[in-house]
Formats: sequence, C-alpha cells, structure tokens
Amino acid sequence: MSGATGGKTLFEELGGEPILRAIIDRFVDRIFDDTMIGFFFQRASRQRIKEKEYEFAARHLGADVEYTGRPLDQAHAAHRIMGGQFMRRLRILEQTLEEFDVPPQVRDHWIAHTESRRQLITQDARGTCNDGYR
Repeated sequence: MSGATGGKTLFEELGGEPILRAIIDRFVDRIFDDTMIGFFFQRASRQRIKEKEYEFAARHLGADVEYTGRPLDQAHAAHRIMGGQFMRRLRILEQTLEEFDVPPQVRDHWIAHTESRRQLITQDARGTCNDGYR
C-alpha cells in the first residue's frame, strides 16, 4: 500500500489526516445531501459515517488506522442499493477527489479500491448512473 515515492504510503502522499478528514467531510456532506442517494442516510449519523469513511479510507491508503465499522456486505445488506446508486456515490467521490486536487496515484488507487468492493454493496453488477458518467 505504499506509494511510488520514497516508500511513502498513499495516505502520506495525500497529506495525512488533516487532508483526508477534509476530503471525507466534503464527500460525506455531498452524499448525505444528494438527491439520488441521500435518502439512504436519513437515519444515519453524519458524524459517525464521516468517522467510518475516514477509517476505511485511511486504512486502504496505508495508514496505521483501524477500521472499526462492520464488514461492508453486512453494513449494506439492509439496503437495496442499485448499481446506478453505487455509481452515483463513486461519481461524487471522483468529483470530491478532483476538487481537492488529489495526486493521480492516490486517486486511481482510491477509485479502483472502491470499484473492487462493488459486489459487497450491490448485486446490480451492470447498473449505471445517468449523470453522463459510465
């Protein structure tokens, strides 16, 4: 999970905790407020989701941070998440990473990691998002 430069982790290349927390804060606010997927979060604690998203991202970016949330398949089992809704979340993530000018190697890893978890989130393998993305 280290980056290409001098043995740094992707977490370190990103700028560490303060940058990742800022990205996660913006990302979670956007998904909570989104008209297509925000309803999934009506009963969720915004702060709790921000903390779990931070832990999850920090961990897969190489930080020594423990993810304390439930396994993804268990956490999402109660929701019928369609492929388009998964892709909408991914598109919001991409836009947020662009907004923060995240280094390409960090962005590419993060997007690929998210896509690799699709089967844990939705059974709709071919669904798309109709916002002009995929």
